[in-house]
Amino acid sequence: MSVHKLEAPTHAPLAPLCKPGTRDTLLDRLCEVAHAVPDAVAVHTEDGAVTFDELLHRTYASARKIAQLAGDDPRPIAVEAASTSESIATMLAVMASGHALVPLDSNLPANRADRIVESAAALRLDQADLANTQDSAMPLPTLTGSRTALIAYTSGSTGAAKGVLLSHRMCLTKAYEVSSALGLSSRDRVGNALPVSFGAGLNTLFAGILSGATVYCTDPRTVLPTTLTEWIERSSLTTLHCSPSLVRSFRAGAEEIPSDAIVPVPDNAVPSLRVVTTYGEALHSRDVIGFRSALGSGATFVNWYATTEAGGVAYGEYRSDRPLPSGFLTATTLPKGKIVDVVDQAGTLAPAGVAGEIRVSAECLSDGYLGLPDLTESHFASDGPLMRYATGDLGRFDELGQLHLLGRADDAVKIRGYLVEPAEVEAAIRGVDGVRDVAIVARSIDGEPHLDAFFVSDTRDSAYVRAGIQDQLPTWMVPRNITRTLTIERNERGKVDRQRLPEQVADVASATASDAPRGATEMWIANIVHDALRDEVDGIDDIGSHTDFTAMGATSLALTQISVGVARAFHIVLSAEELVGAMSVRRLASIVDTKLASIDDSSARSRAESIAVPLRTTGSLTPLFIVAGGGVPAVGLAALARRLDPDRPVYVIQAKGMDTRALPDRTIRAAARTYVREITRIQPSGPYLLAGHSLGGWIALEMAHQLRAGGRSVARLTLLDPRLYRHLLDRLPGGSALEAAPAGVGAASSPKITVATRVGIAARVVTAGIARYSTTERWLAFAAIGSLALRFHRPKAWNGPVSVIVTAENTDDRRSWAAIATGELSITHVDGRHVDMVREPVAEDVARILDHELRRATEGIIH
Repeated sequence: MSVHKLEAPTHAPLAPLCKPGTRDTLLDRLCEVAHAVPDAVAVHTEDGAVTFDELLHRTYASARKIAQLAGDDPRPIAVEAASTSESIATMLAVMASGHALVPLDSNLPANRADRIVESAAALRLDQADLANTQDSAMPLPTLTGSRTALIAYTSGSTGAAKGVLLSHRMCLTKAYEVSSALGLSSRDRVGNALPVSFGAGLNTLFAGILSGATVYCTDPRTVLPTTLTEWIERSSLTTLHCSPSLVRSFRAGAEEIPSDAIVPVPDNAVPSLRVVTTYGEALHSRDVIGFRSALGSGATFVNWYATTEAGGVAYGEYRSDRPLPSGFLTATTLPKGKIVDVVDQAGTLAPAGVAGEIRVSAECLSDGYLGLPDLTESHFASDGPLMRYATGDLGRFDELGQLHLLGRADDAVKIRGYLVEPAEVEAAIRGVDGVRDVAIVARSIDGEPHLDAFFVSDTRDSAYVRAGIQDQLPTWMVPRNITRTLTIERNERGKVDRQRLPEQVADVASATASDAPRGATEMWIANIVHDALRDEVDGIDDIGSHTDFTAMGATSLALTQISVGVARAFHIVLSAEELVGAMSVRRLASIVDTKLASIDDSSARSRAESIAVPLRTTGSLTPLFIVAGGGVPAVGLAALARRLDPDRPVYVIQAKGMDTRALPDRTIRAAARTYVREITRIQPSGPYLLAGHSLGGWIALEMAHQLRAGGRSVARLTLLDPRLYRHLLDRLPGGSALEAAPAGVGAASSPKITVATRVGIAARVVTAGIARYSTTERWLAFAAIGSLALRFHRPKAWNGPVSVIVTAENTDDRRSWAAIATGELSITHVDGRHVDMVREPVAEDVARILDHELRRATEGIIH
């Protein structure tokens, strides 16, 4: 007799994504995948993970709501395209409803997004519209492969963006080309580091989920390369899809390595990563070498040459054991079913070595341009059963049949992976009041293309023109240099004589005394901008408060670093539109101060005089009280609190007087007394769980002593990188012979303060907590108060359980910490700087360690 286990229902194995036929649609394939692997994770984004079954149900539930909202209106539907599971489901729902999707990049200026919606004659919906609509049983239309699924907007040569019409079959074809070339399957974890509003980002998403793979999505414009490294390793990605500029950001010291060498990977730190795929622009061999060296990855590189209209045209595959060609990588392989030719002006085939226009023939291509029949006719033609598309790109085949790209046949240029028509930029500048003439020219510095603009005006300067177009154009289309000139010379045919335009160099001169940043916020932001630009722009010294970031040579990566730096320093979120509209230190500081003042007002009203800020009040576990560092508001520890066990209440203790008018405590012991009164009001009896970051660690240590003196127990004290300074060790028995924290390390993390500002801070220290100053000045004043208090503090050793978590900017010598913690002691090292400990991504590691220590400390405690 045999006994069989009862198991979950079995599903038919998932067939590979195949070349689509005329009736195949994206939604048909999504249903097929969801039925085969319903419980597998389809999409993993910053707002969580979604299984294929959940994604399918969300898609069709939203599709019926959209059908109800649209009624008989057949217009395309425009929705915001963001790297979240909610946004992805909404985009799929638009297609499932039978409408054409118009994805709107969340970083687009509002005016440009409005123009796209108007051009597409689209109905615009947002998440609120769907949330406010009841679930519906509205029947959905039967779709075929020829139905328009997507209208993808690209820069247009007429001065306006143009919409490329893509059918369900074409979207499937593009996904199939990537999936079959890379061998994607349900075993893959696809890293999509491309905006899903970008054609390649959306295609990567489709290629992944329609192959049954899990797609991890992140927007590269909102994170730093170091964070991306953590994301790649943490997610165990098997494929990474990104722009060459993102690969370039990993490069470190690769220029000294011959590009035609086989460079051994120093340490394959990410063994799961088998393929890195790039799109949008040419990939240089130096960038590949730099990526492999920096990340320690032996991944194969695949560089795609693709267009929105034709999908993949050609790609090159470079394994780590294959020598890289000098310069830009060539495309050697054509997608299945594609014919690629190079033709001369007469349309005849060009021989090997001769340049011409690249032409693509295939069964399925784009259906042309929305509302532009003449442009469609000039680029698309029938050839029997095939369709032909003239790309407008120049190229040549060499004797080995490898395709070399040579630029554009027209004036278009690829900037940061986006195809930009200078005519569209010219049209925007001509629209600025007072501008009489304009010329746009594409140039490059160290292989990085950019635009320079020249204009004629009697009344407007460069700053005015730049400000006038920044709400009209996305950042990659704003010229690096905008120069006013007396005249723009033209030839006898009336065309701009580009040879007579002056050579332009970005103005990175040091700030004059009158233009120097003033106040704590401006100086803090100037330091953030300096750190973001110093590796990209030569000659950066002091940064003026009015100097435009783009004029200094800020790339999209630098702007991302500025945005992330501001978010980390001031604990606020900047929208892309806010950053684009505030491209100087002074304008950005004004936005930061306004946001902080608004937060201050609301927090003061909501928290009254409480200094224990509840970041989570629910949960059955013992509460954790974390003491913030000197001058750090409670929100500064929000990232850490979010990562901690959701069943544990978390309170952050911030300095008295930070949010409301109150005399601050000016010694460590006085602060500890205040904090003990506060936490015993929340939790009257022990055992207590205490933690402290930086200066807060020393206050938490003193709190433990005072709680014990009052007859209350402390289950565990956790010290989050409090600097073990020399003067503190010297005040402990035998401490003078022990190793202290390195002197001067980490100083660069703080804003550089001028003498005048130091005098101002000293004055504010005296009246801190009573007089109200700007938020950043108040933070610095309270940081100075904490620093003075620690200078005169004499710590006492603690014999209870202690966990110490340190960075490389502190000492991890066990003998040194044992002078402070004479009982049970654990010391754990985490990567990152001192200031990064409570920020992502380091906060995730700290939370994991902290949760483990807290669980050990509270086993058996019942609440």
